[in-house]
Amino acid sequence: MKFFIYSVLILTLFLSRVWADGASSKPTADELSSVITPVSSETKALFEKAKNLFDEKNYKDCKDILAPLVAEHPMDDFIPQARLLLAKVQDDFDVSVAQLREVAEQYDDKPEGMEAQKELGDRFYLADRYEDAADSYKEYLDHYEKSPMAVEVQYWLACSFSAAGKDKESIEEYKKVLDKGRLTTWAPKALLGMGNAYFKIEKFSDAENQYLRILDKYATYDELNLVYLKLGETYEMEKKWKQAYAAYQTLVNLFPKAMEVAEAQTRMIELPKTHSEVQPFVTALPTPLVTATAEPTPFVPEMTATAVSAAVTPTEVSAESTPEEAQQEVADQPVLKLTPFHVQVGVYSQRINVLKTEKAIQKAGYKYYVVTIKQDAYTVYKVRVGNFANRSSAQKVAHILAKKTKEKAIVVEE
Repeated sequence: MKFFIYSVLILTLFLSRVWADGASSKPTADELSSVITPVSSETKALFEKAKNLFDEKNYKDCKDILAPLVAEHPMDDFIPQARLLLAKVQDDFDVSVAQLREVAEQYDDKPEGMEAQKELGDRFYLADRYEDAADSYKEYLDHYEKSPMAVEVQYWLACSFSAAGKDKESIEEYKKVLDKGRLTTWAPKALLGMGNAYFKIEKFSDAENQYLRILDKYATYDELNLVYLKLGETYEMEKKWKQAYAAYQTLVNLFPKAMEVAEAQTRMIELPKTHSEVQPFVTALPTPLVTATAEPTPFVPEMTATAVSAAVTPTEVSAESTPEEAQQEVADQPVLKLTPFHVQVGVYSQRINVLKTEKAIQKAGYKYYVVTIKQDAYTVYKVRVGNFANRSSAQKVAHILAKKTKEKAIVVEE
């Protein structure tokens, strides 16, 4: 009998300890996300107001509403959407990335988690962190291979590899875009990207084939002006001088206001001087007549840039300028055609860091310009030096600036 009583007491103590431990343990993210509490009409109205402010691009007021809502109502059913929106309106890069990671991880079985994962890749891509962007896009494709956005993400994965100098990897990813989305608007973009990648690794015949496929299959593609320019450059590398002249002439005839026309006209002047078989009356390439089988262009994050050509002395931003004054001085600079290679000394989300780098570049004896890119509330400032015709020239300056400014100066191609 005593043995039985002692056994019951021991069992009771053991179970009470287990229950206490269970009650004090922290619930998992899945458990939190599955708990739904009633939402008051006032709380719901505030969330709807925040969404409207986001649509109106009033990110500051949107953030001011969302931050306390997320903190005070962690169990409400709108929280996944609110947390995603809050991550988007953060103007600090590190804060935005950290919050997007949390949403992507904690709601990986919900649409908000899927969107956050793609947004994470977009953030890294805009900041020229192409390796991180590629990792984020790959993770998206691993989790959401069948999603409606998969073809677009596949395209940006290919672009990330290309921008990181991994051209062979990018070609394979562009091929996947074509396999999965032949009838989408991403197909001609993938062909152009693939052609450029082949050009960079000096497989000019393969590059030519990709550009010609665009002209044959996607006659309404909105970047045909760039295709004709790249085709002309490729023909020159293949020593097909007449075809090169014809490609440039077609560009000038069809797109007289395009930014690429100045370069095409320059080449049309130079080619007859060095190659007697090229004459100014060469017939232009035929205008493609094939009807494109593409969907309406999907939404792509808005990206705007203000930059200046190396051929024109950039407006020098004063080292004594306030952040607001410096931003206005940069905004007042003209938008001109760039040569392909630039030295990028830093990428920042805060103007104060931009000003520090600008001063370091001035001290090193170089002039700079700033490219500004915006997506939602998030802004990226890319501090650059020069416009170079080839990578080797840019690399020499990058090495000097990295040494003098103590920043990671890299060569970018755009």
